[in-house]
Amino acid sequence: MKKLVFCIIILFAAACAVYGEGIKLRAGKVSYLRYELVDLYCEYTGPMLDINGASDKVRSAAVCTAKVFCDNRQVTTVGDTDSITFSYDASTKRWMGLWPIPWNPRLGNYRAVIYFQSGTKKFAGTVNFSVTKRVPLPLPKGFCAMDIEPGDSIITRVPGMGGQSVKIWENYVLWAKFMGASALWHCVGQSQIWNSFKPDDFPWDKITLSQIGQLGAECHKYDLKYGAWITSFVVLGNRKDLSPYKQSTAYERSTGMLKPMIYVSILDMKRRQDLIDLLKKFQDSPSVDYLGMDYMRTDFGGLEYAADFIHDMPVTDVPGDWGAMTDEERMLWLGKKLEIEKDKDFIELWDWWRAHKMSTVIADIKQKAGITKPFWIFSLTWRQGKEHGQDPLMFIDAGVDINSGMFYSIDKKTYPEMLDSWRDYLRKGPTNLCAGQCVDWNLLGRTYRPSGPEEHFIRQKMLVDELLPVNPHLGLFWHDLTRAFKGSKGPYSSLEWGVAGAASFSYLRAKQGFFPFEASWELPDSVKPGEVFTIDISVKNTGTVTMDYYLKLLKVSNLEMFGDIVHKFNLAPGELKTLTFQVKAMENNYNRDFMQMVSYMLQYNGMSTQQRYFDFKYIEVK
Repeated sequence: MKKLVFCIIILFAAACAVYGEGIKLRAGKVSYLRYELVDLYCEYTGPMLDINGASDKVRSAAVCTAKVFCDNRQVTTVGDTDSITFSYDASTKRWMGLWPIPWNPRLGNYRAVIYFQSGTKKFAGTVNFSVTKRVPLPLPKGFCAMDIEPGDSIITRVPGMGGQSVKIWENYVLWAKFMGASALWHCVGQSQIWNSFKPDDFPWDKITLSQIGQLGAECHKYDLKYGAWITSFVVLGNRKDLSPYKQSTAYERSTGMLKPMIYVSILDMKRRQDLIDLLKKFQDSPSVDYLGMDYMRTDFGGLEYAADFIHDMPVTDVPGDWGAMTDEERMLWLGKKLEIEKDKDFIELWDWWRAHKMSTVIADIKQKAGITKPFWIFSLTWRQGKEHGQDPLMFIDAGVDINSGMFYSIDKKTYPEMLDSWRDYLRKGPTNLCAGQCVDWNLLGRTYRPSGPEEHFIRQKMLVDELLPVNPHLGLFWHDLTRAFKGSKGPYSSLEWGVAGAASFSYLRAKQGFFPFEASWELPDSVKPGEVFTIDISVKNTGTVTMDYYLKLLKVSNLEMFGDIVHKFNLAPGELKTLTFQVKAMENNYNRDFMQMVSYMLQYNGMSTQQRYFDFKYIEVK
């Protein structure tokens, strides 16, 4: 039926063109990216007596609408919108309509069919446009990043590393090297106001900024990339009221009132300029290889954008006195619509518009900062961040090269459901995705069996298994080194969390065919305290050339190891070698439900950072 209607419309539109009267149509551009609003224009050109030469009041009374088709099928877009209504602009004497592109749309050619009616005069015509995508900078195969938020003096060196003492920031690099990371991502720009406002140390901590050159140079010594990121539209601390930036506004359902948030409004141009200035420094620094941003979202605020939202989107129930309402009245109306009425179509329009708006901010910041280096953004992952005004594919089109999805703050039961959602999303629109799991025993459900670090690994493994087949450009990040030294690590050591993260890196790379070898091991599932047990580790060269190997049984606490725990050897193509180790668990540990980590590290073909392979297992000691 829709195909028949479409064909009739096309014939009618062609007839209008033949007789040279009616309407002149155009789109603002030939092609649109997925985050953009399609702007459509209609201008009357024919001798309509009831329009031609009449007042703007008569002109504005005309009705102009549009439906959009792709492959001769009508497209229903966000908010269950199947048509849009144009508005009349007296200054240009034309009608304009804005059409929001669907989430994760079909790419290709689209056709808008525009209907115009004034009195008894009716016209229809078509205008073509396309929806396309931006191709980001490539994500290197096997890419894995170790993150660190401000760590100060709590970060110590990797256990068992030995050697001379180092500065605190040098330990960041040693941990990244140990884990086999491709890059160290460092939170450099973070705005905080605690108790009082200190303009000399605002918006960015000068000590952290001073580390950039040294950290980048140290990373490069070990063939590591160095990335610097900013916590962008947020001010941390207990005195947000002292912030020089405009805060975003939310609606508090319990009181029916508006409230300020810790989030900075994306309309605040001072904050935007401060971000641009810092990103320019990152771009110009030879020490920085990657640039990143976090908190590029409005959370559950953003009510200060009410007027722009209503102007841009096909909202059908705008109050009749909208033009006379104050800003506060508009925000209250929008807050009640979102938090009390909770109409799902209205909420989807709002979520889409915020993701669109944030994408325009990203594009503006990137252009003004002159960013050409790989650029990443941390984004939320439940429903692809839509509830917080984010969308990964929109962000890619706006200039992001790597979507760093934060796959945490979700319970074990719901996690597979989220992965299923992402698999379906990426099947239609694959992207550069670097997925992360948080070093936080509490967020992982305070689990003992599996242990916290093992649960961390399991979730990353599940993600790789689910998403890699539909999204080959997949990387991982481990978040973060500071948390591995804080209370969030639970009853497990920093080394255990680091090994679990490193093992997830190894799993991804193995699935991507990164390693020219296979490794396996055998050890018991449970032992008695003080019992000596055997570990057999086998390595097979699956490559085409002879290579050297370095295998080390890691000194996890509570284990006594006998004989050499480091072995160096060569393997010809197809050759297999099995190494045997004798180990004893010194005592059981009630606080960890008697579970003990055993792990090893394997390197090949020299000591290159990314050529490290890790595996671990928790056994019962009881």
